[in-house]
Amino acid sequence: MKFPWTLTAVIAACYLTVVTETSALTSCYDNELVEMTGNDEVIKARIENINLPFCAPYNKEVREFIKRYTVIGVKESEAMLGRTSLYFPIFEHYLRVHKLPEELKYLPMVESTLRPEVRSAAGAAGLWQFVPTSARHFGLKMEAGVDERLDPYKSTEAAVKLLATLYHEFGDWMLVMAAFNSGAGRVKKAIRYANSRDYWTISKYLPVESRRYVPSYIAAAYLVNYYNEHNLAPKYPSYQMQETRTFRVYTPLTFQQVAQVTGVNSSLIKALNPSYLQQYIPANKNGNFVIVPASGAVAFRQHLAKKAGLSVDNELPRGKFKSSYVAVPGDRIESVAMLFRCDIEDLMEWNQLAHREVVVNQHLLLFLPENNKKVKP
Repeated sequence: MKFPWTLTAVIAACYLTVVTETSALTSCYDNELVEMTGNDEVIKARIENINLPFCAPYNKEVREFIKRYTVIGVKESEAMLGRTSLYFPIFEHYLRVHKLPEELKYLPMVESTLRPEVRSAAGAAGLWQFVPTSARHFGLKMEAGVDERLDPYKSTEAAVKLLATLYHEFGDWMLVMAAFNSGAGRVKKAIRYANSRDYWTISKYLPVESRRYVPSYIAAAYLVNYYNEHNLAPKYPSYQMQETRTFRVYTPLTFQQVAQVTGVNSSLIKALNPSYLQQYIPANKNGNFVIVPASGAVAFRQHLAKKAGLSVDNELPRGKFKSSYVAVPGDRIESVAMLFRCDIEDLMEWNQLAHREVVVNQHLLLFLPENNKKVKP
């Protein structure tokens, strides 16, 4: 993904001294610092304790980004930390499903500061900053009224598939991150020029934004894990933005209709569903994701059932009680069916699912035996 020139990146450009020459590491933590202080030693030890997918150094570049997050750009960092409540569960879900390191969830902090509406001068967009060619390659639609790069679910699944593809090719997560940012071709050229596969050795052959990418990622991980130590306080979005439920919708709907059914303002529906550019959700045989506040989830599910001509909410199967379940990160339809001892086919029918897939925060309707009340209706 191209490096997004957001406010945060502009701040970085103003305050970050670009290091164009980085010596190869002989061990994970021997990159030279300018006069290691007691505070540096503390931060270095903290980084060593973060469970990252590679051995992370504490060097000049990382220190500059930590300074940017914890000293220079405090307000932006606190807002970004608050947005983790919206998007980290989605990232964790797809990373677990595809068996990739969950710590890759910090990448969109570097890409977009966790703002799906961000667009770069290079044409990248969304949480993961997909450029059009990569987006189409991984099945994301970009049409007049829909840009799925802005869909937190679909873009994350596409990004995770891209990361898995790059890891299969490079086998090193630092190289994967560089390739995710600048493209696999550039990383391969840098490897040839440097005659090395060490990220810090080849970095001088990469574009400037790619040299900053891994240090910024390490600093973002540090921020999430140690913001308290720097007296930062996350600025969380509203409760209605945080407590949401997700549905797959197959027939067309307007934001106004969704707002009326759920009892909230259409501006909130727009904020939760940024990929629908014209406030209209088109028909889709594979289903479009629609996110609504949890307070309106039951009413919205009933509306969808009525629209589909179903009476499942009103006619309880004999000997059953109605309940619901909200999917958590990593859930699969098989695990949900096993948890509640029901058939997968029934689960799909109750929820009008066209595919054997569930996603985090998805609101699932259940009809369970009276003697098996796992969840209150």
